[in-house]
Amino acid sequence: MQHHEKNTQHCVCIDCENLAVFCYSCDEYVVNDTTSGQIEKIRRSAFQKGEHKENDENWNSSPRESENDPDALWKGEVVVRNLRPRTRKRSHSLDGSSAENRPVAKRKSSKITKEKKVVGLRNLGNTCFMNVVLQSFNNISHFCEYLTQMPSLEGIAFDEPPTHRGRIVASGRAKELSDALLAEELRKVLLGLSLGGSNGQAISPECLFLVIWKVVPRFRGYQQQDAHEFLTYMLDRLHTELLQLLPRLGHEPLGLRGKQSIVTAVFGGTLLSVVHCMNCRTDSKTHEPFQDLSLDIPERLQRRTKEQEEVCSLTYSLTRFFKVEELADSELYFCDNCMGKQRSTKRFWIHRLPNVLCLHIKRFRWCNSYRLKVDTQVDFPMESLDMSAYTVRGVTGTKLGAQNSHLYDLAAVIVHHGSGAGTGHYTAFAVHDGQWFHFNDSSVRPASTESVAKCKPYILFYVRKEFSIPPPL
Repeated sequence: MQHHEKNTQHCVCIDCENLAVFCYSCDEYVVNDTTSGQIEKIRRSAFQKGEHKENDENWNSSPRESENDPDALWKGEVVVRNLRPRTRKRSHSLDGSSAENRPVAKRKSSKITKEKKVVGLRNLGNTCFMNVVLQSFNNISHFCEYLTQMPSLEGIAFDEPPTHRGRIVASGRAKELSDALLAEELRKVLLGLSLGGSNGQAISPECLFLVIWKVVPRFRGYQQQDAHEFLTYMLDRLHTELLQLLPRLGHEPLGLRGKQSIVTAVFGGTLLSVVHCMNCRTDSKTHEPFQDLSLDIPERLQRRTKEQEEVCSLTYSLTRFFKVEELADSELYFCDNCMGKQRSTKRFWIHRLPNVLCLHIKRFRWCNSYRLKVDTQVDFPMESLDMSAYTVRGVTGTKLGAQNSHLYDLAAVIVHHGSGAGTGHYTAFAVHDGQWFHFNDSSVRPASTESVAKCKPYILFYVRKEFSIPPPL
């Protein structure tokens, strides 16, 4: 492979479990391929022999798409890619030149500018779960603009906590993690997307992917991953890095107490949990931060017959999430007033609405030892999702009674295609300057609102009409 061609004394191997390539001399994973794509051929052969069955549809060609068939939008767009050589200098941008020093091409017209801004992301080997999250980020303007305009974090070491995700980190491992800055690599990817890549070609996010491998080992390799889990890890890590690194550059923190980052300012909300003791009738209230809400599809709507496919509405799932429920006997609440465990009810209210409301549809359920997909259609509004019914009365997270503070418009949708949690393929829809686009890795095509409305969402991103970020301290 290209890494070995440049370093002939370096021995590389392929992990039989996740098909990742590892260099012993460099003591790190290598993303790039041979010029003729031999590594990709080996992986494809392994899939065809049944050693890794997760994503057969990602490697095979399929019929062309139909505009009104959501599944057809991705089936005809999977292509075989040869990865470019990896640039070892982290100061280089996605196309090999310095992002800060590269001159911006003179734009001839607004039409060309609009087209240049919509580019795809290359699939590095079952990395569609990452690509759809990145494209969704790119189409949340306030979030993207903040990250692309913040100063470069190159050369700043991140002080990894003594425990990293629940395990002790050795000194050598801590040094490796301190050099792995997810925030900086994400900044470069979003900057590349906003500039339209190189001549409008798809961008290769391999440096970001390598950092993710280092900081979150569970995503290491080329197996299909869950996009929602990746989104959660991504936001948590980004929040932690920004809180620590930006003050070193003189960047003032957000919020009244200086404990907010752009992550919590955009995606963060607060739930009010009310537990009601059924014995003494007293309430216990606690506040819980959240960055997304996971919504159930009712079991009765999970059944599918040949004659009729059940349909669930997003509003119905939201109502179920916020309804009063009686806690089970195994979850008896300890009442401070009664000084003992009592039967109780629990319900949630939204105390503070987020600027971007991320809604995760629970499409996978356990059946014996398998995670099966719930393929029920979920109808969702494209505009003016009203969250006022779920908020604490008079509290909307912005000015009291602001007219549009509880109304949301759809900005992006992540869709899972396939039958199981570890299989299939991810694509995304996102709106850009009023036009919807369908993002399928390196392929980007305009999409009609009808095709977006017909898709079966896995993650929905709604942007509040009254977007309000707290000022710096």
